[in-house]
Amino acid sequence: MVVSLGRPHRTVACVALLLVGPGALATESNLQLTSPLVWVMVSISAAGAIVTFAFLVYAVVKFRDSAAKGRRYG
Repeated sequence: MVVSLGRPHRTVACVALLLVGPGALATESNLQLTSPLVWVMVSISAAGAIVTFAFLVYAVVKFRDSAAKGRRYG
C-alpha cells in the first residue's frame, strides 16, 4: 500500500528531516566508539609481549652454562 503525502504533510516531513538529519549524521558508529579501546588493548598486549621477550633474553644470557662455552653440540 503506497501512501501519498499531501502538500502540508510533505513540508512537515521535510522540516523534520532537516532538523533530525544533522544530529543523526553526527553520531559515531560502534567502530568509531570502540577503536580507541582496541588500540589501548593492542598497545598493552604489545608492551607485555616486549617485556616477556626481554626477560626471556635476559634469563638466557644471565643463566647460561659457562662450562659449555666453546663446546660443540651434536
